[in-house]
Amino acid sequence: MNIVIIGYYGNNFGDLLMLKSLLSERRAGVVYTVLTYGDGEALKQQGFIRQGAITVVELNKANRWLAYKTVIKCSAIVWGGGTCFMDEGGTGGVKYMALARLFGAHVIYAGIGVDNHKKLKTRLILFFATVMATAFYIRDSASLLAVRKINPWARREKIKQSVDLAYALGTDDAGAGGELESAGDYIIVCLRDLQGYGEQSSGDIYSQLLDVSIRICWRLRINRIGIFNADAEVDTGVSRYAQSELKDRGFTVFNIAGSDIDRSMAYIKGARHILTARLHPAVVAYSLGTPFSLYNYSDKNKKFTAETQTETCLIERGAIDEFMPTYTVGVSAVATTQRQRAQSTISEIYRLLN
Repeated sequence: MNIVIIGYYGNNFGDLLMLKSLLSERRAGVVYTVLTYGDGEALKQQGFIRQGAITVVELNKANRWLAYKTVIKCSAIVWGGGTCFMDEGGTGGVKYMALARLFGAHVIYAGIGVDNHKKLKTRLILFFATVMATAFYIRDSASLLAVRKINPWARREKIKQSVDLAYALGTDDAGAGGELESAGDYIIVCLRDLQGYGEQSSGDIYSQLLDVSIRICWRLRINRIGIFNADAEVDTGVSRYAQSELKDRGFTVFNIAGSDIDRSMAYIKGARHILTARLHPAVVAYSLGTPFSLYNYSDKNKKFTAETQTETCLIERGAIDEFMPTYTVGVSAVATTQRQRAQSTISEIYRLLN
């Protein structure tokens, strides 16, 4: 049996979490291949990829025919989490999914989200995906409603609400990072490159978010800040900016590479607070009981806080200066349920493939 998993895997913290979760129940005797729109060489360095002897194919012109050949031979193809349908270029890998379906493979979308889908092209792609898919597991109720509006004729048992696949990784994974270089009290700041998002200038937003992080440090009487680079291909510039600005203001700063997911989770677990624009540091913080503040640069962030009933942790656009962080939180029953639902979804997917 050959299973292909496809997504934007490389250096992105959230995408790597979802891929590791999806591979957590891999079966003996099954050949796994990961097709990635991200940095294939970086993905090959991940321990869970090397230890699992998993083949990685980066989706580029040089590997085009290898990718097609892999898809044609597969028994199933799975889109492994994330916001994969949106006007800003999200097509859900539809050409590879369609090719696999044409040759008789199961097609599954697992733990996915839907963002802006006003363009006719996006809506048509999403409709086609719902028609050809064996199963659609959707991570939030707003995305589920959007999918059912696009294709109201799809069977209810085919299109289901699930949760973010990253929840499947628990506290054991957060403790697998080994001894951390920067022990002691600290907070974490994770900015995202916001070029192209919103009307307010990105520079103003970065500065305002750093001001919030400083207020958090004052409130907690902390002088140490970890700069979390959740995607080295996108966020390195803004992470360096944060590091420079906070150093100039007298803080002790250290770096956290999001591509090292076990250590990143360990840092999140040990932090007194995390301020982030990226979604998945907040997902992990919520799952582990770490207080967090999440900037609403994208609707997926707002959907997350709505699903988890953590709206007070959301920093609204245009209201950063008025935001009041939450400083006390623990692992809730809802977070525990989310983990169980993610694990159950992954188990169900593998049962479908047998």
